[in-house]
Amino acid sequence: MNILSAQDFDFSRLQAFVEPWESSCVTLCSFIRKKKENLYVLCDKLDSETTLHGILYLDKTLLYCIPNPEALPDLLPSLTVFLKDKTVSCLNGEAAAGEIILEALKCMNREPYQTNHYNIMTIDTQPMPPPEELSCDDEIKRCADPVNETELLLPLQKMYMAKEVAPQGKQITDLEASAQLKSILKDQLCFALYSDGEIVSKANTNAIGFNYVQLGGVYTHPLYRKNYYAWHLVYTICQRVLKTGRKLSLFVKEKNNPAIMLYKRIGFVETGTYIIGYFK
Repeated sequence: MNILSAQDFDFSRLQAFVEPWESSCVTLCSFIRKKKENLYVLCDKLDSETTLHGILYLDKTLLYCIPNPEALPDLLPSLTVFLKDKTVSCLNGEAAAGEIILEALKCMNREPYQTNHYNIMTIDTQPMPPPEELSCDDEIKRCADPVNETELLLPLQKMYMAKEVAPQGKQITDLEASAQLKSILKDQLCFALYSDGEIVSKANTNAIGFNYVQLGGVYTHPLYRKNYYAWHLVYTICQRVLKTGRKLSLFVKEKNNPAIMLYKRIGFVETGTYIIGYFK
Protein backbone atom coordinates (compact mmCIF):
# COMPACT_ATOMS: atom_id res chain seq x y z
CA MET A 1 0.00 0.00 0.00
CA ASN A 2 1.17 3.52 -0.81
CA ILE A 3 0.73 6.70 1.22
CA LEU A 4 1.07 9.59 -1.21
CA SER A 5 0.61 13.34 -1.21
CA ALA A 6 -2.97 14.39 -1.88
CA GLN A 7 -1.63 16.95 -4.36
CA ASP A 8 -1.21 14.04 -6.80
CA PHE A 9 -4.98 13.47 -6.82
CA ASP A 10 -8.13 15.14 -8.06
CA PHE A 11 -9.64 16.69 -4.93
CA SER A 12 -13.18 16.02 -6.17
CA ARG A 13 -12.32 12.33 -5.95
CA LEU A 14 -11.09 12.77 -2.38
CA GLN A 15 -14.36 14.53 -1.54
CA ALA A 16 -16.40 11.67 -3.02
CA PHE A 17 -14.36 9.16 -1.01
CA VAL A 18 -14.73 10.87 2.36
CA GLU A 19 -18.33 12.12 2.17
CA PRO A 20 -20.02 8.86 3.32
CA TRP A 21 -17.91 8.99 6.51
CA GLU A 22 -17.91 12.72 7.02
CA SER A 23 -19.75 12.79 10.36
CA SER A 24 -16.68 11.22 12.02
CA CYS A 25 -14.07 13.51 10.40
CA VAL A 26 -15.54 16.96 9.81
CA THR A 27 -12.28 18.80 10.49
CA LEU A 28 -10.45 16.59 7.99
CA CYS A 29 -13.19 17.29 5.44
CA SER A 30 -12.81 21.02 6.01
CA PHE A 31 -9.11 20.69 5.17
CA ILE A 32 -9.89 18.69 2.02
CA ARG A 33 -12.45 21.33 1.05
CA LYS A 34 -9.75 24.01 1.39
CA LYS A 35 -7.17 21.82 -0.42
CA LYS A 36 -4.71 22.24 2.42
CA GLU A 37 -1.17 20.97 2.41
CA ASN A 38 -0.13 18.02 4.61
CA LEU A 39 -2.92 15.81 3.24
CA TYR A 40 -2.06 12.23 2.25
CA VAL A 41 -3.88 9.40 0.50
CA LEU A 42 -3.73 5.67 1.27
CA CYS A 43 -4.00 3.82 -2.03
CA ASP A 44 -2.93 0.72 -3.97
CA LYS A 45 -1.08 2.54 -6.76
CA LEU A 46 -1.11 5.84 -8.61
CA ASP A 47 -2.85 5.48 -11.99
CA SER A 48 -6.36 5.52 -13.44
CA GLU A 49 -7.22 2.31 -11.57
CA THR A 50 -6.10 3.52 -8.15
CA THR A 51 -8.22 2.28 -5.26
CA LEU A 52 -8.43 4.74 -2.36
CA HIS A 53 -8.42 3.31 1.16
CA GLY A 54 -8.04 6.38 3.37
CA ILE A 55 -7.05 9.99 3.78
CA LEU A 56 -4.70 11.45 6.40
CA TYR A 57 -3.79 14.94 7.52
CA LEU A 58 -0.63 15.40 9.54
CA ASP A 59 0.80 18.62 10.89
CA LYS A 60 1.72 17.46 14.40
CA THR A 61 -1.99 16.66 14.84
CA LEU A 62 -2.96 13.52 12.93
CA LEU A 63 -6.49 13.39 11.48
CA TYR A 64 -7.73 10.52 9.34
CA CYS A 65 -10.54 8.77 7.52
CA ILE A 66 -9.88 5.05 7.06
CA PRO A 67 -13.34 3.49 6.72
CA ASN A 68 -12.41 -0.23 6.68
CA PRO A 69 -9.08 -0.62 8.51
CA GLU A 70 -9.70 -4.27 9.39
CA ALA A 71 -9.84 -5.14 5.67
CA LEU A 72 -6.38 -3.71 4.93
CA PRO A 73 -3.66 -6.27 5.75
CA ASP A 74 -0.89 -3.87 4.72
CA LEU A 75 -2.18 -0.94 6.77
CA LEU A 76 -0.07 -1.41 9.91
CA PRO A 77 3.33 -1.79 8.16
CA SER A 78 2.52 1.05 5.74
CA LEU A 79 1.59 3.39 8.58
CA THR A 80 4.71 2.39 10.53
CA VAL A 81 6.93 3.37 7.60
CA PHE A 82 4.99 6.58 6.94
CA LEU A 83 5.08 7.75 10.57
CA LYS A 84 8.70 6.78 11.22
CA ASP A 85 10.14 10.28 10.74
CA LYS A 86 6.96 12.26 11.46
CA THR A 87 6.10 14.23 14.61
CA VAL A 88 2.72 13.34 16.10
CA SER A 89 1.60 15.33 19.13
CA CYS A 90 -2.08 14.43 18.93
CA LEU A 91 -4.11 11.72 17.22
CA ASN A 92 -7.71 12.64 16.56
CA GLY A 93 -10.42 10.55 14.90
CA GLU A 94 -12.68 7.50 14.64
CA ALA A 95 -11.78 4.80 17.14
CA ALA A 96 -11.31 1.63 15.04
CA ALA A 97 -8.75 3.14 12.66
CA GLY A 98 -7.26 5.11 15.54
CA GLU A 99 -6.37 1.92 17.41
CA ILE A 100 -4.39 0.66 14.40
CA ILE A 101 -2.56 3.98 14.07
CA LEU A 102 -1.73 3.80 17.78
CA GLU A 103 -0.37 0.29 17.20
CA ALA A 104 1.86 1.63 14.39
CA LEU A 105 3.21 4.31 16.70
CA LYS A 106 3.71 1.74 19.46
CA CYS A 107 5.99 -0.22 17.09
CA MET A 108 8.29 2.82 17.28
CA ASN A 109 8.02 3.07 21.09
CA ARG A 110 5.75 6.09 20.82
CA GLU A 111 2.73 5.66 23.06
CA PRO A 112 0.22 8.32 24.14
CA TYR A 113 0.42 9.45 27.74
CA GLN A 114 -3.35 9.95 27.69
CA THR A 115 -6.16 8.70 25.46
CA ASN A 116 -9.69 10.09 25.73
CA HIS A 117 -12.71 8.20 24.43
CA TYR A 118 -15.80 9.86 22.97
CA ASN A 119 -19.16 9.09 21.37
CA ILE A 120 -19.91 10.59 17.96
CA MET A 121 -23.42 12.05 17.77
CA THR A 122 -25.24 13.52 14.78
CA ILE A 123 -28.50 15.28 13.95
CA ASP A 124 -30.15 15.80 10.56
CA THR A 125 -33.71 16.68 11.59
CA GLN A 126 -35.23 19.69 13.30
CA PRO A 127 -34.02 19.89 16.92
CA MET A 128 -36.33 19.71 19.90
CA PRO A 129 -36.81 23.22 21.34
CA PRO A 130 -35.90 23.86 25.00
CA PRO A 131 -38.64 23.01 27.52
CA GLU A 132 -38.52 26.51 28.99
CA GLU A 133 -38.17 29.95 27.43
CA LEU A 134 -35.40 32.27 28.54
CA SER A 135 -36.23 34.77 31.27
CA CYS A 136 -36.45 38.47 30.48
CA ASP A 137 -32.92 38.96 31.89
CA ASP A 138 -31.40 36.40 29.48
CA GLU A 139 -30.35 37.00 25.89
CA ILE A 140 -28.55 35.05 23.17
CA LYS A 141 -26.15 36.99 20.95
CA ARG A 142 -24.06 36.04 17.93
CA CYS A 143 -20.34 36.64 18.56
CA ALA A 144 -18.21 37.45 15.51
CA ASP A 145 -15.76 40.15 16.57
CA PRO A 146 -12.29 38.74 17.41
CA VAL A 147 -11.04 42.15 18.52
CA ASN A 148 -13.72 43.03 21.05
CA GLU A 149 -15.31 39.73 22.06
CA THR A 150 -12.33 37.43 22.62
CA GLU A 151 -11.71 38.82 26.10
CA LEU A 152 -15.39 38.54 27.03
CA LEU A 153 -15.51 34.84 26.12
CA LEU A 154 -12.05 33.96 27.44
CA PRO A 155 -13.00 32.74 30.96
CA LEU A 156 -15.58 30.26 29.62
CA GLN A 157 -13.27 29.14 26.80
CA LYS A 158 -10.47 28.35 29.25
CA MET A 159 -12.82 26.33 31.46
CA TYR A 160 -14.16 24.46 28.45
CA MET A 161 -10.71 23.62 27.11
CA ALA A 162 -9.47 22.47 30.52
CA LYS A 163 -12.46 20.18 31.05
CA GLU A 164 -13.18 18.84 27.57
CA VAL A 165 -10.11 19.26 25.36
CA ALA A 166 -6.77 19.43 27.18
CA PRO A 167 -4.91 16.43 28.60
CA GLN A 168 -5.46 15.91 32.30
CA GLY A 169 -3.36 18.29 34.39
CA LYS A 170 -2.43 20.60 31.52
CA GLN A 171 -2.84 24.28 32.36
CA ILE A 172 -4.60 26.26 29.63
CA THR A 173 -2.99 29.64 29.11
CA ASP A 174 -4.73 32.84 28.10
CA LEU A 175 -2.65 32.81 24.92
CA GLU A 176 -3.85 29.34 23.89
CA ALA A 177 -7.50 30.06 24.63
CA SER A 178 -7.37 33.48 22.96
CA ALA A 179 -5.83 32.06 19.78
CA GLN A 180 -8.54 29.43 19.51
CA LEU A 181 -11.29 31.95 20.22
CA LYS A 182 -10.04 34.40 17.61
CA SER A 183 -10.08 31.65 14.99
CA ILE A 184 -13.60 30.62 16.01
CA LEU A 185 -14.93 34.18 15.98
CA LYS A 186 -13.40 34.79 12.56
CA ASP A 187 -14.43 31.60 10.75
CA GLN A 188 -17.19 29.82 12.72
CA LEU A 189 -20.61 30.32 14.24
CA CYS A 190 -20.38 31.34 17.89
CA PHE A 191 -23.22 32.26 20.24
CA ALA A 192 -23.12 33.45 23.84
CA LEU A 193 -25.91 33.58 26.39
CA TYR A 194 -25.98 36.69 28.55
CA SER A 195 -27.69 36.66 31.96
CA ASP A 196 -28.03 40.08 33.62
CA GLY A 197 -25.51 41.40 31.09
CA GLU A 198 -22.83 38.76 31.79
CA ILE A 199 -21.80 35.89 29.50
CA VAL A 200 -22.58 32.67 31.36
CA SER A 201 -22.80 30.10 28.54
CA LYS A 202 -21.35 29.63 25.06
CA ALA A 203 -21.40 27.29 22.07
CA ASN A 204 -19.81 27.32 18.64
CA THR A 205 -18.98 25.32 15.56
CA ASN A 206 -15.44 23.99 15.14
CA ALA A 207 -15.30 22.93 11.51
CA ILE A 208 -17.35 23.19 8.31
CA GLY A 209 -17.15 20.23 5.97
CA PHE A 210 -18.99 19.37 2.77
CA ASN A 211 -22.27 18.18 4.26
CA TYR A 212 -21.62 18.40 8.01
CA VAL A 213 -20.76 21.09 10.52
CA GLN A 214 -19.04 20.09 13.75
CA LEU A 215 -20.51 21.48 16.96
CA GLY A 216 -18.23 22.18 19.91
CA GLY A 217 -17.25 24.58 22.64
CA VAL A 218 -20.51 24.03 24.54
CA TYR A 219 -19.95 25.21 28.09
CA THR A 220 -22.04 26.79 30.83
CA HIS A 221 -20.55 28.32 33.97
CA PRO A 222 -21.19 25.88 36.87
CA LEU A 223 -23.19 28.50 38.81
CA TYR A 224 -25.70 28.84 35.95
CA ARG A 225 -26.43 25.24 35.06
CA LYS A 226 -29.88 23.57 35.11
CA ASN A 227 -31.35 26.62 33.37
CA TYR A 228 -31.39 24.97 29.91
CA TYR A 229 -28.82 27.53 28.69
CA ALA A 230 -26.75 24.96 26.76
CA TRP A 231 -29.95 23.59 25.23
CA HIS A 232 -30.93 27.07 24.00
CA LEU A 233 -27.51 27.64 22.42
CA VAL A 234 -27.28 24.23 20.75
CA TYR A 235 -30.83 24.63 19.47
CA THR A 236 -29.94 28.03 18.00
CA ILE A 237 -26.89 26.69 16.18
CA CYS A 238 -28.73 23.60 14.94
CA GLN A 239 -31.46 25.74 13.41
CA ARG A 240 -28.92 27.97 11.68
CA VAL A 241 -26.90 25.06 10.27
CA LEU A 242 -29.82 22.87 9.19
CA LYS A 243 -31.25 25.78 7.17
CA THR A 244 -28.11 25.67 5.03
CA GLY A 245 -28.76 22.03 4.12
CA ARG A 246 -25.91 20.69 6.23
CA LYS A 247 -26.18 18.27 9.15
CA LEU A 248 -24.40 18.50 12.50
CA SER A 249 -21.91 16.24 14.22
CA LEU A 250 -20.18 16.36 17.60
CA PHE A 251 -18.13 14.16 19.87
CA VAL A 252 -18.72 13.98 23.60
CA LYS A 253 -16.77 12.12 26.28
CA GLU A 254 -18.26 8.66 26.67
CA LYS A 255 -18.68 9.09 30.45
CA ASN A 256 -20.26 12.56 30.24
CA ASN A 257 -23.77 11.23 30.78
CA PRO A 258 -25.43 14.63 31.44
CA ALA A 259 -24.18 15.98 28.10
CA ILE A 260 -25.09 12.80 26.24
CA MET A 261 -28.63 12.89 27.65
CA LEU A 262 -28.96 16.57 26.74
CA TYR A 263 -27.93 15.96 23.14
CA LYS A 264 -30.30 13.00 22.88
CA ARG A 265 -33.19 15.14 24.15
CA ILE A 266 -32.36 17.74 21.51
CA GLY A 267 -32.44 15.06 18.81
CA PHE A 268 -28.85 13.85 18.36
CA VAL A 269 -28.21 10.12 17.93
CA GLU A 270 -25.05 8.14 18.62
CA THR A 271 -23.37 7.03 15.40
CA GLY A 272 -19.86 5.94 16.33
CA THR A 273 -16.89 6.20 18.64
CA TYR A 274 -13.93 8.57 18.61
CA ILE A 275 -10.54 8.85 20.31
CA ILE A 276 -8.00 11.57 20.99
CA GLY A 277 -4.50 10.51 21.97
CA TYR A 278 -1.87 12.90 23.35
CA PHE A 279 1.86 12.39 22.84
CA LYS A 280 4.89 14.10 24.37
